[in-house]
Amino acid sequence: MRKHRVPPWFVLILWPAADRLLRIIYRIRPLKADDSGIIRFNLHHYKGLTRVLNDGSEVKTGDTIIELHLNNDWFKRRRNLNLSVSQSPRESLGCFSQDLHLLAQQVASGMFGNITALHGSTILHIAARRLGFQVEGLPNTLWKKGALFYMAGLMQIYHLRAGEALKRREKSWELKEVWLSRAALLTKYGPKYL
Repeated sequence: MRKHRVPPWFVLILWPAADRLLRIIYRIRPLKADDSGIIRFNLHHYKGLTRVLNDGSEVKTGDTIIELHLNNDWFKRRRNLNLSVSQSPRESLGCFSQDLHLLAQQVASGMFGNITALHGSTILHIAARRLGFQVEGLPNTLWKKGALFYMAGLMQIYHLRAGEALKRREKSWELKEVWLSRAALLTKYGPKYL
């Protein structure tokens, strides 16, 4: 069993401040104006090599993509409601799916211009796959190790089942990249008239 570095509790005091700082630096904004959704996002231009997604869509250098982020305040509000652990995964997937429907409507209306794909990096890749995302491994880099350490801290602070998940430390805690093409987003979550 692989050990994952988890930040000690006394260091986690810094995580919410780091989260706010990263939102400012990367211009991460809520999907819903009242910030009640599970999704936050930022727009940026893809800088990697041309990537062909499973549905044949291509993401080329310079293409505009939507980088997805979880709204940690959403999880904090749920944790404060004392929901049972069994409610958490079902509710999270349902809310993420609802937000993807809203995002698809916004993309279809042209709100974000001509975006090519949605992208994210997550340790919750099993849930992302259930929502239709293509999941790929990431190279073993210093960035990946730092991002995994940071996300493990976020899980400790915000996730309803943090204690249980940290004790298990399953292989599913590996950081992976998730992609969903514009076409796949609109097909699966878009308005029915498209």
